[in-house]
Amino acid sequence: MGVFRKVEVLTDYTRKGTFQEESEPRKIVISIYYPDTDGLLDNNESEMKYMDLFRPCEQHAREILQDIGMNMDIIDGLSTSISEGALQQKSKRSYPVIIYSPALGLDRDMYIYNIQALVKREFIVVTVSAAYEAMFTVSPSGEFMNQSEVMRTIQATDYSELHHLISIRKKDIKYVLDHLSNLNSRMESLDMDKVGIVGHSIGGATALDLTMEDDRIKAAVLLDASMHLYIENEVKNTVPLLVIRQKASTLESLSIILQEKIANDFIKGQEKLFRNWNGYKSFLKIRKATHMSFSDMPLFEEDETLYHRTCGIHNQINELVANFFQEHLLNQGNAYCKFISYNHSDFCVINGSGDEIL
Repeated sequence: MGVFRKVEVLTDYTRKGTFQEESEPRKIVISIYYPDTDGLLDNNESEMKYMDLFRPCEQHAREILQDIGMNMDIIDGLSTSISEGALQQKSKRSYPVIIYSPALGLDRDMYIYNIQALVKREFIVVTVSAAYEAMFTVSPSGEFMNQSEVMRTIQATDYSELHHLISIRKKDIKYVLDHLSNLNSRMESLDMDKVGIVGHSIGGATALDLTMEDDRIKAAVLLDASMHLYIENEVKNTVPLLVIRQKASTLESLSIILQEKIANDFIKGQEKLFRNWNGYKSFLKIRKATHMSFSDMPLFEEDETLYHRTCGIHNQINELVANFFQEHLLNQGNAYCKFISYNHSDFCVINGSGDEIL
């Protein structure tokens, strides 16, 4: 099944000057990915290359990706099953909606491996930009929003600044949800009673906060979320929650790659979340994953072993996330519980401390 993408720019006129470079009202760029259930894309000629995702500013995007060490020859060779499309005014049926919030610095669409997999399972995926926080944000009009200078000064231990970024993202996503509800009054293709959210890193912290605050979110997936930013909430959290961690899931393993304070706070947050969540929860660890394995980024590096390992990790994430939403957002069968009950060598169930549950 092919995948259509429609890019839109929303303007929240109630917010201005969110970042110092943003003199106009807040702009939120979203990509709406939806399934080609009518088979209109049987001809592969319209499918986009990976760099086409950043049209019409591919050259600007290319320069930044090259500057951070990405192999452009590899990226240029990456294809997708995505075509640009226009949303139908009226749809024959409605589809569940998944909101996607990226990691700090990443473009909203740098998760194509998972986006395509979810859309092919007949979810509509809406990726939400973090303009001026991401390394770049591209508008269809050709406006290229560079990362704000303030982002260069924020340290990993600047919790108040990071919580401020989460606050901006939450307002953005709430605005997007309002927009989707209004859009659906004309299209009727979005099942706004079945909205899930996926977030990676600080996007995971955003997804968690939003799930606790906004009852429109019915299921949540956290991809190696920033647990050190978790703030306990007195609200009873009954939404189904899937937490997928990288291989460094315990205090001992995290202390090797993070500052001591962050590692300690991370595990404390993870333990509190495990203990406090009242709804269905599933905590997993993917044995070979690193933090960036949950994005497309490792596919851009000149390392064939890393590429094949990442593809395997992506396949696991795709199965876990799609089956979780199938069971816990759509209430269809028990595919997720069955899938994790098998003896998998690639991932394992963990407790709040990150230890494997045998």
